[in-house]
Amino acid sequence: MGRRSQGEAGAWSMDLVRAISTLRDAAGMTNQELIERSEMSASYFYGRLRGAAPFDANDIEKLAQALGTHPHEISRVAASIGDAREIEPILDADATELARRLSAVSRAPRLDGSAFDVDGLVSELAERGVALDRDEWATLLAGDSSTPIRVRVLEGVGAYAGVPTAYLLDLDDAAAVEAAEANFEFREALKASGADSVSARAVGEISPAALRAIAQTLRSISAQ
Repeated sequence: MGRRSQGEAGAWSMDLVRAISTLRDAAGMTNQELIERSEMSASYFYGRLRGAAPFDANDIEKLAQALGTHPHEISRVAASIGDAREIEPILDADATELARRLSAVSRAPRLDGSAFDVDGLVSELAERGVALDRDEWATLLAGDSSTPIRVRVLEGVGAYAGVPTAYLLDLDDAAAVEAAEANFEFREALKASGADSVSARAVGEISPAALRAIAQTLRSISAQ
């Protein structure tokens, strides 16, 4: 098994243990079946189950494979158990409204004019040290209130799409909504017109009303 982490399991490690137990029960699996499928010894597994030492990253990967899931899923379930906010900040927000905004972000061209691409987002987030998979992204877009809304994911989405983070993190900021969605409208019209996408970076402090007027003009030109 290789060298193991030493010392008692901390709070996050115990949340991972609870997540593993939750996913084991959901899979209709016993501890013995999980031990055999993950190729761990019973003493090793039960020692970590009671917190004598933490499961390490390789263990989590083996357990996820045995459970028929991804290590990210174990982390995501763990984030919803207990108080994991100091480790992974979670946003308390209206999941339905956030889903609407994330959908708007994903439909609009990025700041450089390229299309929003989930695989590109996942890759860029990974470079920032943030794990995201398509399943979690799909639950966010669906407005699933049972899924923890991770602040670092939203910050990464904003950076990838070229959207102010206030649009995703402060759902009560009406000015941020107006500014961002007018900018989306402008980007879409700019792309449809065939204009240089770099122009989207040059709008500066133009008001939302002015951006929408410009967008309308661009659409009119494109329609001719």
